[in-house]
Amino acid sequence: MKEISLNLAYKLLAPRPTVIVTTISKDGIVNAAPFSFTMPISMDPPIVAFASVPEHDTTKNIKETKEFVMNLVHEDIIEMMWITAKKFPRDVNELEKANLTEIKSKVVSPPKIKESFGHLECKAIKIEEIGDHCLIVGKVVNATVKKNCIKDELLNVEKIKPVLHVGGKKFVIGDHVRFIHDI
Repeated sequence: MKEISLNLAYKLLAPRPTVIVTTISKDGIVNAAPFSFTMPISMDPPIVAFASVPEHDTTKNIKETKEFVMNLVHEDIIEMMWITAKKFPRDVNELEKANLTEIKSKVVSPPKIKESFGHLECKAIKIEEIGDHCLIVGKVVNATVKKNCIKDELLNVEKIKPVLHVGGKKFVIGDHVRFIHDI
């Protein structure tokens, strides 16, 4: 066995599911950003978590409104997802820049992304600074998925081709690895 630097240890937990988290500021400005530090942490009640840096607009918005949506990413929107990763001023709607379509959520204020194959509307129940990130924990208050995306009560990964993040600009989609170029 080869020891690796401890600051690289998280890279062994890859590939990870990738989502675009949508939030809305107290002033009504929509924000969208991709995250792969994501996980379910409870089935009953349904609770999920993701990690974000404290100074990120996503974190600031959730601290203000206590709401967010996890939009699930698939192969067809990976390039648009990458646009949402760019640093835009706080008053810029990343969904517009990425040419992604907002649709109204059922329970929370932040919009869902029409092009995503599934959505988890969440109410934040805990935000905790841990290390260099904030762990944001949310109770799922509504979940939707497009037709034919579930097979035998599981995600139909062969059909959907969800995006899994390996690190940097490297992603696994289906049975192949893809590098994202700068857009």
